Amino acid sequence: MIITLDGPSGSGKSTLSKQIAKEYGLIHIDSGAIYRTIAYYFNKNKLSKDQYINSLDDIDIFYKKNGVTLDGKLLKNEIRTSEITELASKISAIPEIRDKVNNIIRAIANKTSVVVDGRDIGSVVLPNADYKFYIDASIEKRARRRLNQMRRKNILNNKSFNEIYSEIEQRDKRDMSRKLDPLTIPDGAFIINTSDKKIKDSIKQINQIIRGNNENHIKHS
Repeated sequence: MIITLDGPSGSGKSTLSKQIAKEYGLIHIDSGAIYRTIAYYFNKNKLSKDQYINSLDDIDIFYKKNGVTLDGKLLKNEIRTSEITELASKISAIPEIRDKVNNIIRAIANKTSVVVDGRDIGSVVLPNADYKFYIDASIEKRARRRLNQMRRKNILNNKSFNEIYSEIEQRDKRDMSRKLDPLTIPDGAFIINTSDKKIKDSIKQINQIIRGNNENHIKHS
């Protein structure tokens, strides 16, 4: 079984994906974490934009059940800083980098059942998924979530709510307007707005859809 969750930054898709993977015994793939890991590699090695593509074959990246490893090391908070987040968003528009990430995801999905979250998973990477969801929320809610997440992980670095709001707004524009595989609602996807929902309520809604009780839900086609 393949389940995809697409949506903008901070909509809750990663949190929901992890819970769904746990409930259905699936492998969870966080596509954003793969982009972040590549961005972390570029940043750590102080590579210029001109060096990005030529260095792709040198990146020892591997996706495991509990996250992404670089040179055998599992990365966590290192790839969640604002600097890496911004760089990951920018490099995701480079075709060669998208191909590398997509091939990693497809290789796993071809071998086992997965739930994958990202921005073009149901529309481009795994268009034949069994269930597709588009997770959305207001920018204000997403910025507040991001602020709280950064506080918990101690990576806030004195950023204000307004700065985070502006960063998310700019990232949305970048993701939605890029020429290659922009953020969009996949055909056949169920739209779930998490702005005023608790995690358990969103999970309940997704479970109802997967189990066939979807007559009361909006489907995009």
